[in-house]
Amino acid sequence: MVMDDLLFGPDDDQPGQDDAGATPAAEPWTILVVDDEPQVHAMTSVLLRDFEFEGRPFQIVSALSAAEARRTLAIRPDFPVALIDVVMEQEDAGLRLVRHIREDLGNHRMRIILRTGQPGQAPEREVVVGYDINDYKSKTELTAQKLYTSLVSGLRAWRDIVTIERQRQGLERILSASSRLFATRSMRALVEGMVEQLARVVDHVEGGAILACRPTDRADRSRALTIIAGTGRHAAHVGVPATDALPVDAVAAIAEAFATETSRFGEHRCVLVFRTLEHGTTVFALDRPEPYSLDEQRLLEVFCQRMSVGFDNVCLYEDLVTLNQTLERRVADRTAELAANQKALILAKERAELALERELQAKHEQRQFLAMVSHEFRTPLAVIDSAAQLLTRRAQTTDTGMLDRLGAIRMGVQRLTMLIDSYLTDERLQSGNMVPDFGTVDPRALVRSTLEPFLLAYPGHQFDTALDGLPAALYGDGHLLGLVLVNLINNAIKYSESPARITVSGGCDGVNLYLEVADRGCGIPENERARVFDRFFRGTNAGGVPGTGIGLHTVQQIVQLHGGAIRVDSRVGQGTAFRVLLPLATE
Repeated sequence: MVMDDLLFGPDDDQPGQDDAGATPAAEPWTILVVDDEPQVHAMTSVLLRDFEFEGRPFQIVSALSAAEARRTLAIRPDFPVALIDVVMEQEDAGLRLVRHIREDLGNHRMRIILRTGQPGQAPEREVVVGYDINDYKSKTELTAQKLYTSLVSGLRAWRDIVTIERQRQGLERILSASSRLFATRSMRALVEGMVEQLARVVDHVEGGAILACRPTDRADRSRALTIIAGTGRHAAHVGVPATDALPVDAVAAIAEAFATETSRFGEHRCVLVFRTLEHGTTVFALDRPEPYSLDEQRLLEVFCQRMSVGFDNVCLYEDLVTLNQTLERRVADRTAELAANQKALILAKERAELALERELQAKHEQRQFLAMVSHEFRTPLAVIDSAAQLLTRRAQTTDTGMLDRLGAIRMGVQRLTMLIDSYLTDERLQSGNMVPDFGTVDPRALVRSTLEPFLLAYPGHQFDTALDGLPAALYGDGHLLGLVLVNLINNAIKYSESPARITVSGGCDGVNLYLEVADRGCGIPENERARVFDRFFRGTNAGGVPGTGIGLHTVQQIVQLHGGAIRVDSRVGQGTAFRVLLPLATE
């Protein structure tokens, strides 16, 4: 078949049987084809049999009706691309299937390409605007080259979305894991906790195992590498020398890591070097059947760098506990030697003050590290967003089919940027380092400027405003108040079915100015409303919706910083309204 021949023209011959061939070594790209014409499946399979993308062949999974496709997706929802016919057992069966995938299954990763032999049944403009699809093709004009191009574009977009989601999830796991581990006051519990959390920072598949090694002193005064914590098959070897429990190549890799203080990533094993300023080196060995990707390697290194501060804190704390126990024994045994005891207590006080000073310094360094991580993420995110904007301008005149995919990329960047901003703001509020920049703010202009990026990012949603009751000015920090509105509007969008309808209103209520954001989403259960402002709290109906649980906590902190209050009114299945009350008092 010539690349520019029509695939489904009126004169197509029936395809022959596939030739027997060797099974490709690389895992194939699975493409879901939904069409009620067997010829379409056969021709698509024959065409894609001779094509590859990134060294991986294509594999077709066929469904001869929308109902069969639903059953297939219920068992296997992870297809990167789906080719769906519009008219099958019903005139709009394909369109109904699209809504099922996006809304019922909540699958926004899959790239959907609609193919139709009857364009009049589903006009392209109406379908592209009304349904969350990524491309629209007429069978009468679909050539082999166009089909291949559409599939490659869809696979690339799917891959980018998956990469962004994995990086966001990895960052959330690191932040969550390190927060819990920093509260640990036992060295053994810390190392065991780190071994456990390492398996969560990256997806540790079945059959994987993790261990931690440190040099320990033997009875003969020699030093040996000893397993101090482990999971999987290494759990039974805790306290055993590495040479007695591990293969020769694993022991050699761990010994080399201690000697060079350099992490190594192999095909089935990675060795992480965990260095501290004053308390030596610990080596973690992670084994699993499949290799670690570059993104997973970076996440593991960031996790170890972040936890080095907590490791020093635990060491200092255990030193302090040991000292206090020693002092108690001396007081019981040598009560007559008051001078010596007094000197020891003074020494203990100095050590405690030093430990406190170092802990404060550690917290300061932690905040600096968070700022550094934020900067390192913002730069590539800004590049991605700028590139997406440039491509969007070009696509508006050359290839409008790319607009939806580019919009999905920009929304992903916006979510990750918002996550970083919210977390850093929350950290500054918690530490008391937030210094608001109070001044005169135009509340109407603030609402409109905050809504503008949402109008561009969500053109299918409806945003209503009622701002005539607002005064001309209020006294506050415009940036922080904008962050309040961003969090509330973003939550309203996330917890509403698409297309969402969001209402932002404002006015005066006695001595207070109020701003209200209301949606018609899923609502908040009554027994959870009192906890929605708790840090890291997420409701029981928030499953499948991305978030960290710090947004509303940050909103409440900012409002209280302005001397105001925030209230919530919600009905399950009807929607939620958050009302921010700010005093009308001027400077």
